[in-house]
Amino acid sequence: MEKIWWWKTSLIAVLVVLAILYLIPTLVGKDKVPDWYNDIIDSELSLGLDLQGGVHLVLGVEVEKAVVDYVDRLTEDVSRYCDDEDLACQNIRSVEGEPRLIVGFETPEKMESSRKQLVEFLGNMQIVEDGNVKDNELLFEIREDFSDHRKKSAVLQAIETLRNRIDEMAVREALVAKQGDTSILIQIPGIEDVERARKMIGQTAQLEFKIVDEDYKALSKYEGQFPEGWEMSWESQKDKNGQLRRSPYISAVKDPDGKNIAAIKEFLKDKIDAEHEILFEEYEDANKNQTRVRSYNLFRKVMLTGDTITDARVSIDQQKNRPYVSMNFDRTGAKTFAQVTGDHIHDRMAIVLDNRVKSAPVIQSRISGGRAMITLNSLKSYSELMKEAEDLSIVLRAGALPAPVRFEETRTVGPTLGQDSINSGLISLIVGMALVVIFMVIYYKVSGLVADFALIFNVLFMLSIMSAFKATLTLPGLAGIVLTIGMAVDANVIIYERIREELRIGKTAKAAIEAGYARAFWTIFDSNITTVLAGFILWSYGTGPVKGFAVTLIIGIVCSMFTALFCTRVVFDWITSRFKSETLSV
Repeated sequence: MEKIWWWKTSLIAVLVVLAILYLIPTLVGKDKVPDWYNDIIDSELSLGLDLQGGVHLVLGVEVEKAVVDYVDRLTEDVSRYCDDEDLACQNIRSVEGEPRLIVGFETPEKMESSRKQLVEFLGNMQIVEDGNVKDNELLFEIREDFSDHRKKSAVLQAIETLRNRIDEMAVREALVAKQGDTSILIQIPGIEDVERARKMIGQTAQLEFKIVDEDYKALSKYEGQFPEGWEMSWESQKDKNGQLRRSPYISAVKDPDGKNIAAIKEFLKDKIDAEHEILFEEYEDANKNQTRVRSYNLFRKVMLTGDTITDARVSIDQQKNRPYVSMNFDRTGAKTFAQVTGDHIHDRMAIVLDNRVKSAPVIQSRISGGRAMITLNSLKSYSELMKEAEDLSIVLRAGALPAPVRFEETRTVGPTLGQDSINSGLISLIVGMALVVIFMVIYYKVSGLVADFALIFNVLFMLSIMSAFKATLTLPGLAGIVLTIGMAVDANVIIYERIREELRIGKTAKAAIEAGYARAFWTIFDSNITTVLAGFILWSYGTGPVKGFAVTLIIGIVCSMFTALFCTRVVFDWITSRFKSETLSV
């Protein structure tokens, strides 16, 4: 008996020491603990959104746009397929704003002879009839089942991309989860710069490389007709033969609300042919100290996309002392980039992010090695430019969103409100424990005091386990701790009442303790196992606060069973063996 008692006591002592060690980073702060300590015991109990403040966002994914973009990207694939198979296709284009694709042919006869091959190639699309389509054209529409699949995939891919971006921001314990069919719930605790988070999260980050057409002069036909504030200018570039070529562009002072950009885009609608597009770049006019917007005449064909980027980092231009973003491509991207730059020496390559030109450098030579850079044209301070470059590198590393997202709901929880929640939770925790401690001592005397010590161990073990698993403590989690405190003494009450019954029939204290624990075990086990199962269901299907409550409840029940059935039994065994008492204060 003596050996067993010492073994059990040693086990409890070791667990108490480990619990304290795992709680130290949480109590004093992980940054104040030596590095060697963090290497050995990597634990911390984080506070949730409702306890330390942060941002709560609900984003809607524009899944229809994901389907339309998929069809838009098919135009290049169809064009290459037609060239490889010699199908005599022409004027291949997507229908703006619709998941439809039109493929033209030289004659209706060639169209009919190529129909079967195209249907097989475009397996996810089907031919539909439309009176507006010419007799030498085929109209393809995306299949409904595949459209639904693309929409679901877009939401799941958006969740993964957003989670990667938030992880890159070094934010811990953020929640990114699906809400409904097309919405995403994001909760980021402890964040201070809410606008920066919104900008990074909402940026689609679709990166494309396109060639500037210096010979395209469609804008010159509308000189003097542009909306107010826009003016046309000409710039000269040397071609590969050293000859000057003049290209028109339009520019204006940037309107803070973007109305002038919307106006010029509306004006240019239907005025640009299918092979070209006009995109805009924001730049800083150092002489006038103002932000301006200018146009670029681009070939619509995408030469390279951001899908081939393997890394994006912030670098410093040593000559200008300004940060920029350097990018590395994978093997396929590096090969394509080298080929494109080799074919377009002395042309400008526009780096387009979310349909906005970030920069358009002149290609001086073939660029091998798979590296490119994005410069930031701005009058901002060095620190502001650095932050912009860091944000851009993060979204490029994390990948592009499959479709644009819109902010459906934005709520912020201030740190003051979070501190109020902590104070309220701590008060309820202290008051609850105090009431339970006082009741147990008054009603069960010395045995009640034993139960109170077990209760303290219960809270200690519970918080240390949560710290070890780096769990997040939320307001519902605090409620779970308070509830667990009330439930923890239930087991002791059952045991003590059983012991009282055994003492009434004349058993000794030692025999009453053994019988009381033995008969109470299955009652305690059955009642707690059903609660644990309910907690697992809440944890499996719940999100956010519900999951936090379930985790706290499950851990609390396991700890309460250990302290009630094991720790208190060790104390009673020590009392009866040490004092040889025939009675028990219960």
